[in-house]
Amino acid sequence: MQYITRKGTFDSGHRVMNERMKCFNLHGHTYLYELTFRFQEMEHIGYALDFKEIKRVGCQWIDDLLDHGMILNPEDEVVIDATEKTGSKLWLMSLNGGKYCNPSVENLAREVFLAQQVLFENYLMLKVDHLRLYETPNCYTDCYEKSITEIDKINFYGNRYESIKKYAKEKGVVEYDDRKTDVVAL
Repeated sequence: MQYITRKGTFDSGHRVMNERMKCFNLHGHTYLYELTFRFQEMEHIGYALDFKEIKRVGCQWIDDLLDHGMILNPEDEVVIDATEKTGSKLWLMSLNGGKYCNPSVENLAREVFLAQQVLFENYLMLKVDHLRLYETPNCYTDCYEKSITEIDKINFYGNRYESIKKYAKEKGVVEYDDRKTDVVAL
């Protein structure tokens, strides 16, 4: 087994409802993520997947859906309303089927991990192994498939699968080996 990892960042606002300390306040983070894939076989060109493809599909999805937006508990009605009125990007947590679910780094990592699995379903050489998500330079969580309960998967996929699959289909799969295409690389 071998692994490849792509790093990226995104900036988002959130708050943790019902927390008694400072995270109840609206605030933001520059999240750093490390998206790791596992593979056993490689393409003849020398890799299972080009890092550019991870950036083009997986990292771009994070940028398009989460970067410079609000990530909120579906029951945080006041902040949801304010976010919608400004026309800002909004991501509502889906692990609990649209019910109470705080955007903690642990929950957010599980949602991003599940989304990445959908985005890379058509890439047969590799699988998402884990996601490391830093909320601050000193605090992070590691998320693996076994970190996510079956009910969380069902809830997330029930709310998000079709839209993520549509996104993946629009991105398509790019062939990087010019021997397999009629297009000459630049």
